[in-house]
Amino acid sequence: MGQNAAQGIKVAASYRLVAFNALMLRALLLGDNKTFPNELGAFRITFRGRRFRILLTDGILSEHLTEALKPPQFQPLPTLNRLSNIGRAIYFADNQLDRTSIELEGFPREHQAFVADAMAARASYLITNRQPWLDLSPQTGRYGLRIVTPERFVELEG
Repeated sequence: MGQNAAQGIKVAASYRLVAFNALMLRALLLGDNKTFPNELGAFRITFRGRRFRILLTDGILSEHLTEALKPPQFQPLPTLNRLSNIGRAIYFADNQLDRTSIELEGFPREHQAFVADAMAARASYLITNRQPWLDLSPQTGRYGLRIVTPERFVELEG
């Protein structure tokens, strides 16, 4: 285990963190490769060789649960618990995340959980199709976070 000095968080040196927005998780749960080929491809890359772990935080879980209530409804917790139990997802408690130095311009605070938590946890990627989040990528690069589409993630890491 390596020590992330900036956070005081122990992370294995052999993997990087990736965050998926709630719509991406919906694609994983539905598993429809015809409707979500790029999204499912991003998950395949994430799970291949155990190079990545999916980031989970209280803010991210809250967003997943909120999105799960919208039609078509889905149940994210069983899948997230299973992914955590098999070492494919990592949970960071709020007290493990230092968000104090994170500044984002032009992005509503109520939508910052994914982005801010991904930066605070030192995630490598946030994968989304949401254009306002993709537009933040120039600001998040200084924190080591790349915000990319599923297709771009597959191109970069596939």
